[in-house]
Amino acid sequence: MAATNTKLDFDAVLAETHARIRAYIAGMGIARHEVDDVAQEVYLEFYKSLEKMPEDLAPERWLKGIARNLCLNHIRRCARRGRLHHQALAEILARTESELESPGRVESLHVALDTCLRKLPPKSREILQLRYEQDLPSHSIADALGSTAEAIRIALFRIRNGLRDCIANSLARESA
Repeated sequence: MAATNTKLDFDAVLAETHARIRAYIAGMGIARHEVDDVAQEVYLEFYKSLEKMPEDLAPERWLKGIARNLCLNHIRRCARRGRLHHQALAEILARTESELESPGRVESLHVALDTCLRKLPPKSREILQLRYEQDLPSHSIADALGSTAEAIRIALFRIRNGLRDCIANSLARESA
């Protein structure tokens, strides 16, 4: 049995390997906004298993093994969540479709959308216009507005959620 490594300086290993492990995780196909979370899991698992690591094995190699396993688990979890999300979305669409068939419902949705769009700040309307009327991807919108693609994606997410809530509230007030 190989000797175990109990004298390793965790902080030194972290400082020395962090950038390469993050790059390795990203290379495994993990979304950019999730790399830090997975890296944190990798280093937590590494810390817990320090005594199990053979002394003749480089820490980075051990870390990459942990990262590989955690990335595969993460990808499986995301795929499972995606399937559940698609099932839930299909159910919502099926319910919504029957609601939309009622006369006047589509018109009410259009009126609510127009009202909610007018309430948006000018910059939010500009982002929506660039994305949906000009069909620009987030990186092009970011270039045009002097921002980052990630900031534009987050802004679009928040704008869409705000519009959804505004429309739902408007329709609820109308039906009350």
